[in-house]
Amino acid sequence: MSAIEQEDVLRPARELSEAMRTVTAMVSDEESFDCLPIERDSDTMQETLRQGKPLLSPGHIQIKNVAAQSVFESIVRIFREHLAEKAEDWEKLEQGYRAGGIAASELLEATLQHRWGLIQVWARQFSVDIDALQFFSIYLARPFRQQAARRLWDETQTAFWQEGYCPVCGHSPVLGRLIGSPGHRRLWCCCCNTFWSFPRIGCPFCKNLSADQLGYLTVNEFASYRIYVCDKCKRYLKTSVCPEESGKDDWDYDLDYFSAVMLDPIALREGYIAEPVWLARCEQPAAACWQIGGSCRVQES
Repeated sequence: MSAIEQEDVLRPARELSEAMRTVTAMVSDEESFDCLPIERDSDTMQETLRQGKPLLSPGHIQIKNVAAQSVFESIVRIFREHLAEKAEDWEKLEQGYRAGGIAASELLEATLQHRWGLIQVWARQFSVDIDALQFFSIYLARPFRQQAARRLWDETQTAFWQEGYCPVCGHSPVLGRLIGSPGHRRLWCCCCNTFWSFPRIGCPFCKNLSADQLGYLTVNEFASYRIYVCDKCKRYLKTSVCPEESGKDDWDYDLDYFSAVMLDPIALREGYIAEPVWLARCEQPAAACWQIGGSCRVQES
């Protein structure tokens, strides 16, 4: 593939990534949250990480209704422009929102509480593809989770985290990145935009270390990517390979994620399974509640 052809492929991903950064910039502590009480002392956070528990639990965070609405409307507009293949789904979702059938705060709350059954109900109600609605809801919650992640995680805590799922929100990684040579590996969570270090050899999904069950697929047209696969759990992880990079913290993981979507059919065709982005491992408090717009719905476990 020529450089011009590659640019034609990557341009839509770059434009979508840039658009999503404008949404992230809309969310701030002062303007978006009534309360964000998640700061804890470093010793407590280190012990939480040592126990394999993510730092962010779905409780006691108050998000303003106006912030939820603003992010919802912005993402609908962005997705209609940059993910036109799902235009009918975005239109139906917006119609349901404008008609009062689904509130931005309700969809956000259901996402943050991992109430995916409720999201499936909405998908059927508004005849929206469930995968599209789940993807939308993840990016609806993303800037709020990312704001929380900034308060909770930095790379100095890497030594205390040995898991393949996100140390902040507990979701599985959607992308890997090999940096330098022979290659330091980072995993990335699209749900809160957190990255963390993970051993280069090993499956992040099942922790399989057997070399004869681990490998990767390559695609000639996209030499900067690999598809790491595990023959034990049959999961795969798309990975960008950056042998000349030193591991800068401002890497655009969204751009890599959107660009690598063309690798999914290849992995699926080879018999591997995509780990659902919405699955999360997290502590669910006895009375878990994300508060939106001052009202709190409590979900008893």
